[in-house]
Amino acid sequence: QEVKVTVDKDIDLSCYFEKEAKSKGVILYLHGNKGSIRRCIGQSRMMAGLGYDILMPDYRGYGKSDGHPINDRQMYSDIQKVYDHLKTQYKESDIIVVGYSIGTGMATYLASKNNPAQVFLIAPYLSIVDLKNRIMPLIPSFLIKFKFRNDRHLKEIKCPVTIFHAVNDQVIPYESSILLKKMRPDIVDMVDLGDAGHRRSIFSNIVRETLKSKLR
Repeated sequence: QEVKVTVDKDIDLSCYFEKEAKSKGVILYLHGNKGSIRRCIGQSRMMAGLGYDILMPDYRGYGKSDGHPINDRQMYSDIQKVYDHLKTQYKESDIIVVGYSIGTGMATYLASKNNPAQVFLIAPYLSIVDLKNRIMPLIPSFLIKFKFRNDRHLKEIKCPVTIFHAVNDQVIPYESSILLKKMRPDIVDMVDLGDAGHRRSIFSNIVRETLKSKLR
């Protein structure tokens, strides 16, 4: 079903919500840059049947959500309000955060400012600036409005973090996850997705089986 979360005056985010018959908690799934609820329902199915409800918000300007994204601070504020909405219905110790691709930037932010039970990052980057430097180094970093500092936020996370990455990812380098793992070896577990590539990573059965084993 669709749930709307108000994040600003006249701005509602459209969220896909799937309820389990006997729920142990909720998975907050933050999809990638080219996603929307309509496009990403198939991705959320990878997390269905694990005993957790699923909430997947569309960001501003995505799908049926109102507004237009301006910068990462605005998106952080929006996703925090979605998280606060979940806290009215679930104990925070029963909230699981899953981020894929661009969504990992908001996932690490939430985990650094709150206390979810676990965080799962699929194909994360160090930061958008780092990604820009690898792909388009001639563009000045100060022009990048969306920095999404996974490297910075990871340092403040207290809960367990699991990182998934495909070795042959052509969009976000595998090395990004290796460096993130090195930053916080005390809390980070890294899982290799082999040759899944970037777009197929979220559908990898390795992701589902790892979630299943860690969310008992």
